[in-house]
Amino acid sequence: VAVTAGVWVGSLTEAFSFDAPALSTGTRANAPATGSTSVTVHGANFGAARYSAGGRLGHSACEASAWESDTALACRSVRGLTGTRRVAVTAGVWVGSLTEAFSFDAPALSTGTRANAPATGSTSVTVHGA
Repeated sequence: VAVTAGVWVGSLTEAFSFDAPALSTGTRANAPATGSTSVTVHGANFGAARYSAGGRLGHSACEASAWESDTALACRSVRGLTGTRRVAVTAGVWVGSLTEAFSFDAPALSTGTRANAPATGSTSVTVHGA
């Protein structure tokens, strides 16, 4: 902060600061690993404008982040995440996170269409699952 009075200038460094984002809850606790699942994260200090906040699920950036307000951010997950993930919100240079806030279902195999095949190779097998 600098103040000018006539020809005199006074300054003060580190006069104010901003609070880091603080996460409290998410609107969805579990989702399939197919991706494009929308998660809205609630908290505080996400920034005062749309351009200021972004989100991450684990180590992966959100496919898309949409700033909703100073207290809410929508994040669309990427495909292929499994297990329990930390959710992080970045506002400017500050990061706030919530551990074990979101989880993805692991893929599960249910059936195959070919039970037996010759050992010569080049056999097609179809696997079904979720």
